[in-house]
Amino acid sequence: MSGRIVRLAARGDGVSESGAFVAGAAPGDLVSGDGNLVAGPHRQKPPCRHFGRCGGCQLQHVDAASYAGFVEQRIADALSAQRLSAPIRTPIISPPHSRRRAALRATRRGKQVVLGYAEEKSHTLVDLAECPVLAPELVALVKPLRTLLGLILPDGDSVVALMDDVD
Repeated sequence: MSGRIVRLAARGDGVSESGAFVAGAAPGDLVSGDGNLVAGPHRQKPPCRHFGRCGGCQLQHVDAASYAGFVEQRIADALSAQRLSAPIRTPIISPPHSRRRAALRATRRGKQVVLGYAEEKSHTLVDLAECPVLAPELVALVKPLRTLLGLILPDGDSVVALMDDVD
């Protein structure tokens, strides 16, 4: 398979000119004959060190224009599937450090508490060291929450911590 990535599919995979789905591709990327990706103009360096493992964010590798186009196309496709049409405004993309809610998973393994998001399509947890989408107030709670869970969570047990920054 080779060619240029022309759009993002519903689950975030790149779609080539020939219709092939390419995981981790961005619009404008080139897929070489051996399947390697050559970065195109809409690829950016993901701001999070966990990107690629963490299942929390899937499109940090695409620029804002491509992400907005992806969101707009999802809305258009949903309307079309119901035989509806309506004008669609350009989506407003949330700025970094603005997510005010999160569901973090935690598990205790011996003396260690692993706290974070599950890898995509997995139950394996990515131990959260940073999260550039979460509001700083929530990120500040990660370390104390990990400490608290270390005191009360029995070894081998897991919990979901729902974090909400309500004003």
